[in-house]
Amino acid sequence: MVGLELPAVLTMAKTTTLPSATAVAIPFAFLPSLSPEIVESLRVAITGPMAVATRRALLGDGRTFVRWCAQAGLGALPASPGTVQAFLTAARAAGRKDSTVRRYRSSLAWWHAAGGFANPCARSAMAVPVPATTLTDAAMAALRGFMDVAQRGYAKATLRATEADVRLFAGWCGQQGLSWLPAEPETVRRYIQTIGKARKPATIARYLASISLIHRAAGHTDPCRHWSVTLERRGHAREVGSERRQAAALTDAVLAPILDRLDPAQPDRPKPLKPIDLRDRALLLVGRDTLARANELVALRWEDLHPVDLALNPDAQPGEATIRIRRSKTDQEGQGAEAWLSAETVAALAAWRAVAPRWPADADGEGPNTRGGAFLFCHLSRSGVGERMSPAAVRRVVERRTGEANPLAVGFSGHSLRVGAAQDLLAAGVDLPGLMQAGRWTSPVMPARYTERLRATRGAVARVRRGKGKG
Repeated sequence: MVGLELPAVLTMAKTTTLPSATAVAIPFAFLPSLSPEIVESLRVAITGPMAVATRRALLGDGRTFVRWCAQAGLGALPASPGTVQAFLTAARAAGRKDSTVRRYRSSLAWWHAAGGFANPCARSAMAVPVPATTLTDAAMAALRGFMDVAQRGYAKATLRATEADVRLFAGWCGQQGLSWLPAEPETVRRYIQTIGKARKPATIARYLASISLIHRAAGHTDPCRHWSVTLERRGHAREVGSERRQAAALTDAVLAPILDRLDPAQPDRPKPLKPIDLRDRALLLVGRDTLARANELVALRWEDLHPVDLALNPDAQPGEATIRIRRSKTDQEGQGAEAWLSAETVAALAAWRAVAPRWPADADGEGPNTRGGAFLFCHLSRSGVGERMSPAAVRRVVERRTGEANPLAVGFSGHSLRVGAAQDLLAAGVDLPGLMQAGRWTSPVMPARYTERLRATRGAVARVRRGKGKG
């Protein structure tokens, strides 16, 4: 976190005994804008009669908001409606559930009321990030026309990110008393300086792309093309560094013990597998075979799964299949691509489907299916039937299963299956064009980065030095 060093909140036991006022660390206690009297009123309010879970949620949400405001260079208490709107929009863009965003809103309203401030979360106060009068009629008409077209021409994730980025920029400009649309190049340059300490160059580049897009959509000159903004971005990249953290590779060697733990055919199993075990095993195997991104993995459908015709494929083995990836990051128009599944993976899918939650027959009488009759993988709730899995759920599955197999495992995410499969293919002798085709990459940049460590061990220097060592 930038700008603030907050003490950790003391662990509170689940008891009906109220904590003392001095035992609770107030998230807003070190804000320079707050007087000691206001901090004390916050402390008294949070230690008042309330459920332990409520107090824990208020403190956690307060810490999250203070951290975010410090990184964005915005005031946390009292916060402006634009700041709160930008925070909630960023939370949605980060994948937070609607229930979590509603809780954030309630917590911020509570903290402001406890400090004697006006509620910045009121619907009327949060209608726009800055006064609408700052936009001309022509600009508003251009923006509306752009949004009508953008809903069809851009991916939903791109639109969510753009909205979050623009609201963040508008909120910052509102705090500084500056115009955000149109924005001067000097405003954008100062914005990079302010938030750059807590952002990576790739994030700054995305912010600038969003600011540039909204200016062009409104018919204004793009301030991000000014030389001062370009130099500021380059200077930030030189100071911070452009190295990206890569997800740990979930290669075959790492994946094997995880799959063994989830294999229903393993003898001497102490207890039978649960449906979630069969689902997770199938998910990991499908991810390994298809090199699918997390959002592609959860969008796979049963109806697109087809067995391989052995008569047309003499090299194929019984039980193999193909599945269609309808849309991907590099295929926004939805032309689709076929991916191969091994017999082991198809058997795992069959085992999962046999225990998957069922819904009543569809209207066309095709029989019971998982929710919507569509997706391979769904959440499992206590009631039995859950909704389609989210990309974040894939990350949680990978983290949980790698942690069970190796308590010291770190760095694994929903992208680990894709990284590990790319490394396995390169190790097996697949060239870069073949690797790009398998992973549906349109550029060699990402597969080259995923496999750079392995390629270094196979490079010219390594081969020559090893040859001399043998001689």
